Amino acid sequence: MQDRPSPKEAERQPLSESAACLAASLSAATERRLEQTAILAAFGRACPGTAGTTQGRLVLSALLDELADHGLLDLPRGRDGWDDAQPRLPRWLRLPAPPKPTTGVPRATGPVVWRSELAWAATDALTTAQIEALKTINRWLRDTDGDDERRTVVPMRERSLELFGNEKRLDSLTATTLFAPGRLTLATLFAERIPPPLAYERVGSGGIVLVIENSDTFETIRRHLDGDCGQVGYVAFGGGHAFEASAARIASLDGVTDIAYYGDLDNEGLTIPQRANSSAVALGLPPIRPARGLYRLLLQHGLPCQAHRPITALEAERRVSWLPEDVRYKASDILLSGHRLSQETTGRILLHRNRLWRDDL
Repeated sequence: MQDRPSPKEAERQPLSESAACLAASLSAATERRLEQTAILAAFGRACPGTAGTTQGRLVLSALLDELADHGLLDLPRGRDGWDDAQPRLPRWLRLPAPPKPTTGVPRATGPVVWRSELAWAATDALTTAQIEALKTINRWLRDTDGDDERRTVVPMRERSLELFGNEKRLDSLTATTLFAPGRLTLATLFAERIPPPLAYERVGSGGIVLVIENSDTFETIRRHLDGDCGQVGYVAFGGGHAFEASAARIASLDGVTDIAYYGDLDNEGLTIPQRANSSAVALGLPPIRPARGLYRLLLQHGLPCQAHRPITALEAERRVSWLPEDVRYKASDILLSGHRLSQETTGRILLHRNRLWRDDL
């Protein structure tokens, strides 16, 4: 019997745009087991603006975890399946068995006349389900040809509802080979992803956005910064896994030069900012870093409580690799002991009594 999911696990978001692009790039491979060279090549095709940069390794690590959580690939379980750099990357991964392509199956309706935007569909091996989805898109492209109003760029889920009668169908299709490089794009469908709203308050003129995972701690820290904000210009409410997508909204804020994050010290709380960083980097935003002073204070005063689920030594090492080096060992010990630290530990009284948490803000 499986454990009940934690509240954060229940909030998990649809695949991010970068993860969907990587999934499509990986799934175009002809082999199920991909070695690291092939993984890096797929990453380069999916995220050319990020691969090879200082953030590339961090982003790829987070994207692979995201795809594994959605059941789109299997990562190695043993330490020997991972390299030695930080954060560790898999030496190999395994893809699920692809559906069998339909080839040479006669169709009662005759051959499809594909629009120029879908010309590749005439020669690629596709499944029956993929062909049916493409037929629907083909009809839409035909029926809207020259209709500027119907071809207005709209949110992806609005277009998905129009095309398929299901607002979430495109969420799943974007992670398939239909959206592999050289095939479908959202631009072809005159659609765009819409990140969820990001709640924030302007507290000063500084360039730092300080993102707080939970609502009570958001209010506590906002009050402490009121009138004495240092370099913090905005305090934002992360809201758990929602921040993985809403991080993109930071691009609309003025004068942002730094993004600091503070959340619970547990598996999920450390996963969220690392995945959100993928969205931030893809948009040219500053990398999402830990709010060092707040995490140090949490580790000094936190009262360990039971974690939502056990964590392996490899998982713990990969999660804490995002934290400052001087706290990783202690943070890993807490995770491996089966415990977690809630950020509500750093409450109003403690933050008032100890101001060292503001040193990097």
